[in-house]
Amino acid sequence: MFGFIADEATDASTMEQMALCVRFVDDNLVREEFLGFSETSSTTGEALSTAFLHRLEQLGIDINNMKGQGYDGASNMSGAYKGVQARIRERIPDAVYSHCKAHCLNLAIVHSCKVGFVRNMMDVVQTIAFAFSYSAKRLAQYKQTLEGDPESLEQMQERRHLQNLCETRWAARADALTTFLASFRTVVTALQTLSDNGDSKATGHCLSIQQFGFIITLVASQHVLEALVPLSLTLQKKDCDLVRALTDTKVVVKTLQNERADDAVWDALFEKAENVALGVDVQPSMARNVGRQQHRANAPSITVSEFWRVNMYYPFIDHLLTELNDRILQCGDRFEAQWLIPAQVEKYGLTDDRCLRIYRALQSSLNVDEMTFLRECHRWRTWWCDIGLADSRPQSPDHIAATLVLASEDSYPIIRKCLILLAVVPVSTSTAERSFSTMRRVKTYLRSTMGTERMSGLGLMNIYRERELDIERIVNTFANRKPRRLALLFKV
Repeated sequence: MFGFIADEATDASTMEQMALCVRFVDDNLVREEFLGFSETSSTTGEALSTAFLHRLEQLGIDINNMKGQGYDGASNMSGAYKGVQARIRERIPDAVYSHCKAHCLNLAIVHSCKVGFVRNMMDVVQTIAFAFSYSAKRLAQYKQTLEGDPESLEQMQERRHLQNLCETRWAARADALTTFLASFRTVVTALQTLSDNGDSKATGHCLSIQQFGFIITLVASQHVLEALVPLSLTLQKKDCDLVRALTDTKVVVKTLQNERADDAVWDALFEKAENVALGVDVQPSMARNVGRQQHRANAPSITVSEFWRVNMYYPFIDHLLTELNDRILQCGDRFEAQWLIPAQVEKYGLTDDRCLRIYRALQSSLNVDEMTFLRECHRWRTWWCDIGLADSRPQSPDHIAATLVLASEDSYPIIRKCLILLAVVPVSTSTAERSFSTMRRVKTYLRSTMGTERMSGLGLMNIYRERELDIERIVNTFANRKPRRLALLFKV
């Protein structure tokens, strides 16, 4: 049983290349392996699904063992009727589709950052980062000012540049905001110096950031997005499964909810913003309040702190929590198998009703009758819940890989199969996306005529460069493909 992962990108010769990967369980460990690249002339759901299945069959893989598929959210891949996932499920009904959770997190951040104050702050940070990155004069002034500010230099942690906001990985924007915030006084001083020297654009940039609304939004956004960075890294790991992905997401959601309700957290953020503002001679203030306001939040407030808390902080964090719940915490029927993990069995119990839900969700892949499944579930529950067996059983694992070690093929074959069915469902398409970095190193503009087969072979050699190769076997295979004038094989 395996899960299938694919993603597409354009190579140096402007050809559409598909990266093909599989996810499977080997020796009780979840693995994701890159199979190669495949060229496609069309990106429709029908063409891609046909090409995927044909390529898997060429590689000797039984496509009927496909139990999961993971792609990004593009309509040609995720479409419910004509997308790749729908067409593959027409042929392989058990290949359930999972939208890449890393993309879901990215989309959650994108949509939550559409809150007016946050959106405007992001635009200003990006504009100023570009202004310093693409002008030698401005960058030199920034570095000179930074060297004269030991406090900012220490907070920058050996960085010497402002980071641009990543257009695709929004979770990485937390690092860019952290850098901008750490060098905020340096940025203001550098812009003021450039403005005094006749740089008119620097004058506008300086006025944009010397506002308390910008500063408090920068501090609050950096704090919130920073909490998402560990989750983003977890979702991109090869061995991350759905149970771990949802558990870590729930932890982040609960943390943000607690911080939203904790007055001390907001007070600390507001105090930090005040200190940053006073360092550049900006007084705390609230936005102008008018009777009719359509383009930003305008809830009446008594204090400056209350205004920014109600009109900026609450909308941003509430929007983010809603997006995380709708995009990541919603799973299909296959996720019912999580109740077989021992930690869940001990904490919540394994009732017959729950067992039946698991059976109905996985029935087509189990090939056993209901009674047989229930009896094995009862034995599994007895092992983990019976008080008399407490001394003879190990500590209850809370993730799939450790549970597979205990659910042996001989003792609990059905339980093991249920857990494998859950484990092979792809969590993200990060393995496929990482292969595109290899593609860009292998096929450059100087090698733009390279064919897909050669690029795929070189890509495999680069990705698995740590594996030892049998050179003798490679030479023999190459020599036996066709008669050659050069004798590569010698018969004694």
